[in-house]
Amino acid sequence: MTSDITDRKTATAGAEYLRPTAYIDSDHPRIVEAARRITEGATTEVDRLGRIYHYVRDLPYDILASLRYLAKGQTAASDVLANGVAFCMGKASSFVALSRAAGIPARVAFQALDAPEMEFLSPEVRVLWGGPVGRPLPWHSLGEAFIDGRWVKLDATIDAPTATKLGKPYTVEFDGRTDIPTVEGPVLRENGSYADYPAEVADWYLRVAREVLAALESRAAHDRVANDDVLWSGPDPELVRRQAVA
Repeated sequence: MTSDITDRKTATAGAEYLRPTAYIDSDHPRIVEAARRITEGATTEVDRLGRIYHYVRDLPYDILASLRYLAKGQTAASDVLANGVAFCMGKASSFVALSRAAGIPARVAFQALDAPEMEFLSPEVRVLWGGPVGRPLPWHSLGEAFIDGRWVKLDATIDAPTATKLGKPYTVEFDGRTDIPTVEGPVLRENGSYADYPAEVADWYLRVAREVLAALESRAAHDRVANDDVLWSGPDPELVRRQAVA
């Protein structure tokens, strides 16, 4: 019953999930053109969404390169397409932006992941984030699309060749109905769904980017950042969830 009520509310509030925002700039010419090109010839909404999902998923995953452009203030989905590489934040924002540009309601969701090996992170980032005992990924981003009357979680973070190379291939094929989970590790906690990036989370990603780059320039900064449990725990999920739509 709760799910039915939620879906009816979503259907009547679809404009909120089609609207461009600062991070999900679905009206940017680069996003609009990419969405047109990717979905050209698609005859159904499921086909359009599938093309967008596979396009975003198979953008190369490179967290260090992504942190470098993020630290410069390139935070929007259009910046992700301009740079051509992404980590979870950019994969989610570009998926949502392209979906909205194609007329499909979409939003951002977050999860905390148990990923002790962190094998997908660049080695320079892994040693910082993992610290002496390993840490979870507290604010992993992914996209959700509203299609055929329900929300579907579609994690497009790791490109398929990299996932296969590191022994964690995707086991769920896109069909427009079935959730596709992350291959990075089990979900520890759902952190809610949002029409746009909460400021606390976006600011945290930006701080992580700048702290990582500082750590690569200085041994003292490296040790400080590697041991900063507060930094790597991210914003308080209970506070951020007050802004969640689901």
